Parts: sequence; structure tokens; C-alpha cells
Amino acid sequence: MSNLGKNYQCLHCLRFFSSKSNLDRHILVHTGEKPFKCSVCHKNFQRKEGLKYHQVKKNHFKCYKCPHCSKFFSRKSNLDQHILVHTGERPFKCSICNKSFQRKSKLDRHIRVHTGEKPFKCSVCNQNYTRKSKLNRHIFVHTGEKPFQCFICNQSFQRKEELVRHTRVHTGEKPFGCDLCSRSFKSNQALKYHKAVKKVKTTYKCPYCTKTFPFKSTLDIHIRSHTGEKPFQCDKCHQSFKRKDSLFYHKVKNKHL
Repeated sequence: MSNLGKNYQCLHCLRFFSSKSNLDRHILVHTGEKPFKCSVCHKNFQRKEGLKYHQVKKNHFKCYKCPHCSKFFSRKSNLDQHILVHTGERPFKCSICNKSFQRKSKLDRHIRVHTGEKPFKCSVCNQNYTRKSKLNRHIFVHTGEKPFQCFICNQSFQRKEELVRHTRVHTGEKPFGCDLCSRSFKSNQALKYHKAVKKVKTTYKCPYCTKTFPFKSTLDIHIRSHTGEKPFQCDKCHQSFKRKDSLFYHKVKNKHL
């Protein structure tokens, strides 16, 4: 085959091309580079024609620009939803408590607080949840999966919140500051307990040791460490526990619900 009029040669396979643009496009076959990116789904393509075909097929054109910022959207409905972030408008109102929301999905989720509806059901233990995210998190109890791993010690956790809380063991971070004193805490739960103790005048002393507690319920739980009492029993296997939450975890883990 004659290479007459083809002055641009590929250094990878020695083929000749009639124009530099044709050569540049051909070189992508060797490098694997995909310089044309869809602005909607971020998929990459080697050729501009491939990107255009993809955009037409998937309707991935961003033609609606936000008047408040530089963002573009492929649908007017998405733009309208985004604009609420700038205006602060909350058009979806709860008919029960008058609380307002920017999104209908958030209103639907909120209404379940009033109705008690729990539409997301675990297929393993039949426990119900108000949110799909809570169901997905619960399923890890059955599968044993721990997808959140600490990059420092490689310890794994079922919940992202547990990983965040654990990471503070390494960093020493205490982001929850008390507004009553100068102390800070690693978790919001520890801060709440601290503030509750600050407000309580009465203390409950353990009859077996020198420890004192701000709440009788906390003292009762502690006393079981001395007496060995386990008042919470599983009705399936009759195993007993010192705490009610320990019994619940046992039931879920062993499908004893």
C-alpha cells in the first residue's frame, strides 16, 4: 500500500497518516488515553464522536445553568432542586407538625416519625426500619461484613461512625467541647453524659466499692459486675445478660427474634 501523501508516521506501529489530527487520534489506541469526558456521568472516551453518541443515547447534556453559581444540569427539575440550596426555600411541609423540607423524599422520611411506618424489612430476621440506609447497616450484623477499615491499624468496623470514633484513639482528637467548662470529648455521647453529670447534684455510691454514679440506673448496671446478676434472658436459648442492649445484639446476631 502506497504511503504517498501520508507524511505523519506513528512511532508505535510505523503506520502513516495524511494529517496530524488523524495521527493524534490513532495514537490513543496505543496509549489507552481517553481525553473526552462526559460531564454528567464522567465516563471517558477515546474519540469525540464516541462521547457525542453516548450523550445522545443517554441524554447526558447539561444545558440548564444555575443563575447563582457555575453549575450545569441535564434536567430542569434537577436545576430547580439545586436552586433551593441557594434560596433556602423549603416547599415541602409536614401537615402534622408544620416542619418544612427542601426535598419531598426528606418529607416522606420525616412523616414516618409520626406514623411509625417502617417499610424496609430485613429478609433474615424480619426486623423493620424507617430508612433503607438503616436496613443496609443492620444487614452487616447477619453477614459479619465490616467494610470500614482504619488506615492506621487496619481494624475494621460495620459502621462508618464507629470508624470515625475509633480513629480518634490514634489522633487524640476531641472535637466535642463542653460549653460549661473547658473539657473536650472524643464522642458526643461522652459529652452529653458529662453535661448531665454537671447538672446532677445527687450521687449514688456503690455499696461494694468506692465508685459513685450520677444516675441510679447507671449504678444498677455497675452493681451487676459485683453480683454477677444477669436479669435479661433470651427466650430462645435462655442465655442471660447483664444489659438489655447486650440481649438485643445477641438476638439479632443469632436470629433469636
